[in-house]
Amino acid sequence: MKKLKIILIGCCLLVMGLALHYMLPRVSVVEVIGVEVKRTDIEVGTRDVYMIQSRLIGSDEVRVFRNEDAWLYFKINSANLQTQAAVFAREEKGTAVAVRHYGWRLPILSMFPNATSVWPVEPGYRHIPIFNITVLVLFLVLAFIARRALKRASDKFTQLRARHTPGRAGNVPSSSSSSSSSSKSSPASGAGHDEWLQSDQQTSSRSDKLERDD
Repeated sequence: MKKLKIILIGCCLLVMGLALHYMLPRVSVVEVIGVEVKRTDIEVGTRDVYMIQSRLIGSDEVRVFRNEDAWLYFKINSANLQTQAAVFAREEKGTAVAVRHYGWRLPILSMFPNATSVWPVEPGYRHIPIFNITVLVLFLVLAFIARRALKRASDKFTQLRARHTPGRAGNVPSSSSSSSSSSKSSPASGAGHDEWLQSDQQTSSRSDKLERDD
């Protein structure tokens, strides 16, 4: 049971960690090299998806972002963001641009991280994830509160269980004591029976003697 509990807790932590890694935003400092509109097929037809093509500053590694509305981050201006990216793509080579995005890049599933905002930065810009730190701290505080609440509930359950356990156990000694008392009284009753038998034999022997004398 304990191993099963550990496995369940581990699975829950793994799922929560993956969800946070997917949903929490990250910032990449890149050089925007192009934009395009990609038409994709859906169940009821087709739809256009904005794409932003970029390259990491000082590296040949490329990054491709999709640009779609995201209600989680109150993003409803994909067209404006696409225009900003197009402006950055026409600027001189090496212009550093910070792209805030969330999600994963999975080529096998044709998944791209979704860009939520772009802004110009200096080439040596380093982003401090204040939002992510705040969210993680809140999660830790909530986890601590939940752990305290579960511990209190467990302690109350243990106390309630302990209250009922002595009552059940108290009945057992009474029966055992009664049995012990009966076992103790049985030798006494047996001794009395032996004395009665001896007195009866003496009485019968006396009566026989009197008859012989007569």
